[in-house]
Amino acid sequence: MDAKQAALEAELAEHLQRAAEVASRLQKLEQGRGTPHYDQIESAAHEVGQRLSRMVQRTRAGDVAIEHPGEAKCPDCRRSCPVETETRQVTSTDGPVDVTETRAYCTCCRRSFFPSAESLGS
Repeated sequence: MDAKQAALEAELAEHLQRAAEVASRLQKLEQGRGTPHYDQIESAAHEVGQRLSRMVQRTRAGDVAIEHPGEAKCPDCRRSCPVETETRQVTSTDGPVDVTETRAYCTCCRRSFFPSAESLGS
């Protein structure tokens, strides 16, 4: 692991620890007085994890879309086509996520394609 990755891992650990502390205080408020059963603690913690997962998915998909060049070659005719970004909702294993993705349209072939999917096959 290089120094940059190690620093990011440490930063993530720090933020996750802070998030865990805040989530625990929030759980305590929501669960009220008395001793909660462990499954209540686990269930609430799992919901926080799913929430974080959806946030990471949305952010990372947006980063990928922003990093993509403004043009892509049509997989059929190989002509250069403009790339646009659009947001749509997908259902992940952790619930609904609004993701931003790239889409291109070839006027010659009259078809849309997803440049990010094309680059995966390369």
